[in-house]
Order: sequence, then structure tokens, then C-alpha cells
Amino acid sequence: MTASAARQVVISGAGIAGLTAALALAAKGFKVTVFEKAARLSEVGAGLQLAPNATRLLDRLRVLDRLMPRAVAPDALYLQDGTGGKTLLRMGLRDAAETRWNAPYIVCHRADLQAALTAAVREHPGISLRLGSNVVSHEARDDATTVRIDAGDRIEEHRGALLLGCDGVWSARRAAVEHDRSATFTGHIAWRASLAAEDLPQAFQALLPEANSVSAWLGRGVHFIVYPVKAGNVFNFVAITKGRDPGREWSSRGNSIALAAAFSGWHPAIHAVINAAAEQWTFWPLFQIDRPRFMLNRRVVLLGDAAHAMTPFAAQGAAMAIEDACALAAALTGDEADWPAALARFDQERLARVAAVARRGNLNRFAYHAVGPLALGRNMLLRSCSPERFLADLDWLYGYDGTRFA
Repeated sequence: MTASAARQVVISGAGIAGLTAALALAAKGFKVTVFEKAARLSEVGAGLQLAPNATRLLDRLRVLDRLMPRAVAPDALYLQDGTGGKTLLRMGLRDAAETRWNAPYIVCHRADLQAALTAAVREHPGISLRLGSNVVSHEARDDATTVRIDAGDRIEEHRGALLLGCDGVWSARRAAVEHDRSATFTGHIAWRASLAAEDLPQAFQALLPEANSVSAWLGRGVHFIVYPVKAGNVFNFVAITKGRDPGREWSSRGNSIALAAAFSGWHPAIHAVINAAAEQWTFWPLFQIDRPRFMLNRRVVLLGDAAHAMTPFAAQGAAMAIEDACALAAALTGDEADWPAALARFDQERLARVAAVARRGNLNRFAYHAVGPLALGRNMLLRSCSPERFLADLDWLYGYDGTRFA
């Protein structure tokens, strides 16, 4: 391989994982080309929670400053009883995040994070972002990877030292080598909507603990998340319910009547929000990859949802993609002879990390959706739990630095 090819990385997909990986690798002197099949990067998705384990990495990439004017650093996290509306636990976030984990906890719209990443990518001389260019196939050899690109009016071939598959839960790169495996439906649906702050129903405003906060409302088999985005001018709502397997359907217009039925018996203020956003609700089926995998071979690495799509119950999906990207860049040196051992360490560390986060998500789901005596016990425990104890339980998650293992 030529010296220039050895410093070239090809990325399939311009989502959070792909754009973050491009910036992290370019910062280490690699030349990066990102291929994205979409002709333009549209404002898809909804809100994101970005904990300190993600924001400290975005700060190092000089992306956080671009994002903060459109984001919100919430003062607190509330856990609420969905039927009675009572507060079960308040945990301070803004000051705790900065003093305990040395990075902010923020909430934002996914499109705002993508815009901040894209702007940084476009300004970097070592990165080329190619839209309307689909990676249709790849061939990995011992010395390099060759990819074929459908650029619309022509087919191109590009060669690099690594191909990063950052193409989402239905990754074509993963499917190319794992024909019998795919993501599985979790049995849950995420319903999403947003309302301008001035359009919040009065009944909900009266019940909202603090406007500048994240609140999770817990109930029987369902839960409801609320937080501000767009510099506090818009409120994002996420309702998690059980649902049918829609196949590879990603996002569809939701039926607010069906959503209201799933929250039967809940506080009227929640139903006021469901009705106020009646025309906006979309539902997103939640898929997960049961067997996470980063290394397809020594020349092809998966990142983000392509490697480990997980449920949102730990609010760590975007953060894991950011960690993946920065950890990979930290592992790689300029000497290719070091890569096999470095990639093995990366693989081992990331598999252990995402497994731990997935376990935390499963625990949260169990606690959020508890019923009967279990729900009563949960409520008693949360009311008696000190905020300090709750914060300490998050040190392993939010205090983690994804670049320090290498």
C-alpha cells in the first residue's frame, strides 16, 4: 500500500457515528472520505440527551461550542409518577455534571447535533463529504479495502486502509458478511412529538416540575419523557409503549387515539399533551442488535447502530456512537504494524462497554414499567434515595472517557 493510501479512511454513512469518526480521525492526521447515499442531510429524528461521557468528547472535537447555542443544559432530572403526577426523585444535573464529571449534560434536537458536526466536517481540509454517493459493495484484502460507489451518474472505486460502516441499524456493510443476522424488534415503540413552549397545555405547565429540566414519567408498561430543545423554545416528548413488529419500517405517522389508549389512567396533564400534539405524533419501532460486533475483519469496522443498536432506556444511543468514533481514533497510530493489536483492544473495550450500557438500559426499563407491588416498592425506594446516591450510581457511565483505554 502507498503511504497516502495508508492514511486514507473511507466511511459509509454521514450520521452521528460517521461524522464524529471523520473528525476524530482527521484530528490524528488521517485523510477521510465520507460517503452518504442521501442527496442532502435532512432534519430527521427528534430530541437527544447527551450525557458528559459524550459532551466531553464533542468538546475536544470543537463541536460542543457550535451546538450549545441550540441546546439546553437542564437544571435537574425528575422521576415522576405517571398516574398521580407526584415527584419521586429530583436530581440536580447542571451543576452536578460540571463539578462531578467535568462536562455538561445537555439535551438537543438531533438535527442540531448533525448540523454542528457537518459544519465542522466541511471546514476540515482533511475530510471530504460526498452526498448522493452510496457504498454498494466493498472488498477487503490484507493490505487495503476497495469500495464501489454509486455516485448517481457513474460508478467509482476508492481505496483506503480502513472502511468504517456507520450506516445504521440495517447496515449494508454488516449484512454483506452476516446474511443470517439482523436487528430484532424489541416489542416497544417510541412515539415522538414536539410543541413550542408557548403552545404547552396549561394543565401540563402547571404540573411540569421545572421548565428547564428533563422529566421521566413512569407507569404500567409505558413511560413518557419530556425535555426542552432548540434553546428552550421547543419541548420534545417521547412516549414508549409496547407495539407490533412493523418490519423494517423506520418512522410513520402515529395515531394519537391509540397513543392515548396506551396511557389510559394516566394524569390528565399527560393526556393534554397527547391531544395538543395530536397531528405531530410519529412512531419509531425500536430495534436492537442482540450480538454487538465491531470488527468484520482487519479492514472493516462497524460503529454506532451498525455495531450495537440498543434500546433508548439508558438514553445513551448517540453517546455510544460518539464514544465508538473517538475510541477508534484514539486506538489507531500512524504505524499500521500496530493496528492489529490496537484494534483488538478497541474491540474488547467497546464490547464490554456497550454490554454494560445495555444492561443499565434493561434495568431502567424494568424500573420505569414496573406494576403492582414492584411499582410501589420502586416509588418508595426513589423517594428515600438521596440525590448523591443516585449521582454516584452514574459515575461509571457519565465519568467514562472512551479514549483512555488505548
